[in-house]
Amino acid sequence: MTPPPGTSGPADAARVADPDLQSPTGEPPSAPEAGTADTAAAPTRPTAERRRARVPLPDLLALGLPTLIFAIMGWHQRWITDDGLIFTRAVREILAGNGPVYSAGERVETSTSTLWQWLLALLGGITPFDYAPTAVYTGLILSVAGLWLSLDGTRRLFRGLAVTRLLLPAGVLVFIAVPSVWDFATAGMETGLILFWIGLSWWLLIGTWLRPVGTHTTRRTLALSFWFGLGPLVRPDLGLTMVILLAAQFLLIRARWPKALAMLACAGFLPAAYEIFRMGYYGLIFPMPALTKEASGSLWGRGWDYLTDYMKPYHLWIPMILIVVAAALALTRRRPADRRTWIVVGTPLVAALGQTVYVLKVGGDFMHGRMWLPVLLLVLLPLLLAPLDRLVTPAIVLVAIWAVVCGTTLRSGVITTPAPDGNGNQVWNERDTYAAWTRTDNPTTEEAHIRTLPTIEEAFRNEKATGERLLFVDPNYIKVPPLPLRTDLDHDKGLVIGRLGVGGSITPLGGIVVDVWGLSNTVGAHITETRHTAAGHKKLLPFAWNVALYVDPAGDALVPPDAATQEDIRAARAALRCGDLAELVDSVDEPMSASRFWKNLTGAVDRTKLRIPANPIEAEKKFCSPS
Repeated sequence: MTPPPGTSGPADAARVADPDLQSPTGEPPSAPEAGTADTAAAPTRPTAERRRARVPLPDLLALGLPTLIFAIMGWHQRWITDDGLIFTRAVREILAGNGPVYSAGERVETSTSTLWQWLLALLGGITPFDYAPTAVYTGLILSVAGLWLSLDGTRRLFRGLAVTRLLLPAGVLVFIAVPSVWDFATAGMETGLILFWIGLSWWLLIGTWLRPVGTHTTRRTLALSFWFGLGPLVRPDLGLTMVILLAAQFLLIRARWPKALAMLACAGFLPAAYEIFRMGYYGLIFPMPALTKEASGSLWGRGWDYLTDYMKPYHLWIPMILIVVAAALALTRRRPADRRTWIVVGTPLVAALGQTVYVLKVGGDFMHGRMWLPVLLLVLLPLLLAPLDRLVTPAIVLVAIWAVVCGTTLRSGVITTPAPDGNGNQVWNERDTYAAWTRTDNPTTEEAHIRTLPTIEEAFRNEKATGERLLFVDPNYIKVPPLPLRTDLDHDKGLVIGRLGVGGSITPLGGIVVDVWGLSNTVGAHITETRHTAAGHKKLLPFAWNVALYVDPAGDALVPPDAATQEDIRAARAALRCGDLAELVDSVDEPMSASRFWKNLTGAVDRTKLRIPANPIEAEKKFCSPS
């Protein structure tokens, strides 16, 4: 498995053995190395360049069959979740010229994936298709492409090690057998983009490893650094994986410090530029959902619950143990790898460990399996495929048996983890939930979700006929009559709702979507936790705050006492005019200007730290009568 002493990598090792055989950057060699059943040397670089793109039929089958199964199951489970609809509302606002916001006039960042939001905006601007199906099918294409690239990267790894034996699907069987993987191949969210970024990063890293030290051009090195640097824009928590990839690239090419600094500059330029924009435009240091979920906190117990929630339904410990056994048996068949090979193989494993620690620390998510998909792919990357071998193959056969059982019979159920206090649920199967709500197997359109709110849809039609400016409230949140909007607001209608995505779909761009969970509500994102249930559902904003923010005082009397007391409404209005809380609201509502951008930028850190008592009376005491 290692090159002879004195060589610097797989290509050099191959040339020592026989310069007329094929390069490790491409196809398996034509003849095995003397005395070794599954290794051979590779030829000079020109031969490799000519034959690199050619993949033999057995390898194509090893790549194509798992990818085809994944594509079929992703298509079968196609859908868009409410969080996917959050992206489509933001895209509509961008293309309408209102900027990257959720409601015109309020600068809040609801999109957890910057790159996914802008990719959808680009596609929405150049194609005639509806935004929701565009998000669904773009996600599926990227998911499938990401798996193909991941598999081909692993194939190139084995062929680069001069392994000539037939390659069998191994770890990829685990990945494509888990139903939640099929679910989030679409969903309208950034998961497909994550899988594509991971897959291409792995493929590019293998390319770096295949090239001997000293043959890496500066242009290629910096281009790879730029790609790795997109990680935090794909999703903020991929920043750690980005750092690990950059470190691996640095070690593989044995870069000197000037080149290392150039790599950092290329990787960090776009994320740093967007962070400056985020701080100046939104006034926060990360997207609002991260603030709402208190992602900087530590919830190890809930994180463990989220891990067991994923492992138990599918008995995932069985294939993972078998994969470890297969890897151990494969290592016993070969000499220890050289340093560069250990680096390239260890990179995704270290990244998977880092992502696992992060998911455990923040307490996971409320969607069953979603945050484990990148981890699962990362940890399986080095052994997505495995060579046919009398020791390794039995373990792979057992993995295949598990995969058939898992893919055909093992399911999670709708509610996967109830809340520990018995109040609500902590984790649930999001796709099954929305399939039941929308009464369709494949809810891929906004209309499918809008049909779940027939009373709101009718109320909007009636309001349009009368010309009134009213704030409607989703009865699933709280039962109150329509309330008059503040006269100084530019919006002609509003909707207070817990399901932010469908709220954005049903509310015209001229209206305002008022969130109750703090995903797009500035006050709601900054309040102290009101309940300890699902991630992202721990800050249920008391209704008095939304009355104070959006309702004309003349309509206060219409609010039932069980929804909000008059004293709470008065205190909320008073608090909104005081101190840091007033400045927080200004950072979002005040028209953008150079001075406003500078104030937002310089105050972003302190503003992100600001917390508001959920009780309006306590908030008034804190901000209007500071001790």
